[in-house]
Amino acid sequence: MKSIFKLVPVFCVLLFVLSSCKSQKAVVDANQEPEEVVEVTPAPAPVKEEPKVDPEAVNRALDARLSNYFGQIANATSVAQANNNIREAVGMFSNGEAPVLIVFYEANGAEDYDEPTTIYKYLSYLKDLKVAPHKVKQMVMDSQGKIKELVLEKK
Repeated sequence: MKSIFKLVPVFCVLLFVLSSCKSQKAVVDANQEPEEVVEVTPAPAPVKEEPKVDPEAVNRALDARLSNYFGQIANATSVAQANNNIREAVGMFSNGEAPVLIVFYEANGAEDYDEPTTIYKYLSYLKDLKVAPHKVKQMVMDSQGKIKELVLEKK
């Protein structure tokens, strides 16, 4: 028991010395001036020139792609294949309810249109008819590059 009474004060002194060293180090660190940080700004990235896209070429490519879908839907060997092509073709449009206008008469710059329909209904009509009697005359695009209105005419 006497050894415990001797060890306790020694332990307390040792604890006091060690804690004072840490606090002394903290005081020394706080008195030091922080190093000056030099911030390096990276050089601006070179500006990439966007390749100029010809809107006519884009329209021709969309026209060809859409005409291809018309033919695939009309000539599909099964209903499942036609429905798959319809689903892919509708993906080119802003939505499945995009209006489709079909010109049935044109004279002296005036056009008469058939009753307006939606792209989904028109593609289903092609599936049932098994013939693609129209070609693309005009496409109206939205800001995302999808077709929001389509005008067709007889081939």
